[in-house]
Amino acid sequence: MEYTIALYICLAVLGAILFIGSSRRSANETAFFDRISSKEVQGALAVFIIFHQTVVALDANHIDTGDLAFFYYYGILAVSFFFFSSGFGLIKRWMTDRNYIKGFMRKRIFTVLVPFFICNYIYLTDALVNNIIISKHFGFGEVICSFFGIFLVNNEMWFAVEIMILYVAFRAVFARVKKPLTGIIIMTLVVLIMMTIGLFSGHSDTGVMSYWFKGEWWYNTIIMFPVGMLYAYKEERVNKVIRKAFVSILLASSILVVLMDHIHRNLVSKSIYWTEYYDSANPILDKLLGLGQETLYELVFLIFVITLMSRIKIGNPVIRFFGKISLEIIMLNYLMIDKLYFLYDQYGIGVYLPAVVAATIVSASLVYLIKNIVLERRSGLFDGKVT
Repeated sequence: MEYTIALYICLAVLGAILFIGSSRRSANETAFFDRISSKEVQGALAVFIIFHQTVVALDANHIDTGDLAFFYYYGILAVSFFFFSSGFGLIKRWMTDRNYIKGFMRKRIFTVLVPFFICNYIYLTDALVNNIIISKHFGFGEVICSFFGIFLVNNEMWFAVEIMILYVAFRAVFARVKKPLTGIIIMTLVVLIMMTIGLFSGHSDTGVMSYWFKGEWWYNTIIMFPVGMLYAYKEERVNKVIRKAFVSILLASSILVVLMDHIHRNLVSKSIYWTEYYDSANPILDKLLGLGQETLYELVFLIFVITLMSRIKIGNPVIRFFGKISLEIIMLNYLMIDKLYFLYDQYGIGVYLPAVVAATIVSASLVYLIKNIVLERRSGLFDGKVT
């Protein structure tokens, strides 16, 4: 019963921060997906990811989370939207401002690099202190590699590494190409190479100091990055189709999301990405099956979301605030899940989950402010600007 109530409260919170202040979009608006609106959706999804990661962590501790397990299955959808929005935003800015590449390192890559290393050193310090307490020590090489981010002290930092790789690739490609489609094709090839590396890398045997590309999360959502770029390139044509066939597309995508959800839950229950540990004859084929299904799932989900956004205009100060610190939330969430676990033992999910959310938001805000100081930016937490 406690988990059921927690689920309803979480869904109510997500619904409130997403739809309070929303309005019907004018029929005259031909563009309904931009950096501002996508960043606002990311704000809500960042809070969703807190719920998702908390449930995943509890499940890893063999705790039955009851109805709250609802959040277990949808992390990939949230992350797919992040990659899709990133791809969309980058190519859109490049097409409208060919000087966008100038200063790209500082505008985009350093924006991720700085908070990544701040969070990385927080995790590294925590890991070293914990291992001193239990009289276990990392090797010198492991510490050095972790210090420079070559090893991930905590695997939840993977998203920042991968998005930086994509940014660097984008900078290299679009500094040279003149036609957007050519660049999109090259970026798609880069992403496919990254997915192949992840597919054959398997999983890490340890929860700390993991190599890059260990785990399916490195490759089962990243294809949405070039998909977002392609949408930006063909945005006007796609939007015309959505507006013309709104009801049909919304209905079809809704049905497909439900169908794909059912299939996805079944694949997850069979540990489709982990069959190498269960003497499967063809673990790579199993992974490809999971990847294929999840890719279709993400596509129909994104179609559903964009179709909704063609009629609904969201926006409020809370969601803008969360959008600003969404990257920092993703990176710091697991630290709070771990450090506040004693609250779960003592008081249950009703105290633990709100504490995790609050602590994650506060710590993410602090890292965001430090990042801005380092990058000499004036953007504040509550000024509503998208950076």
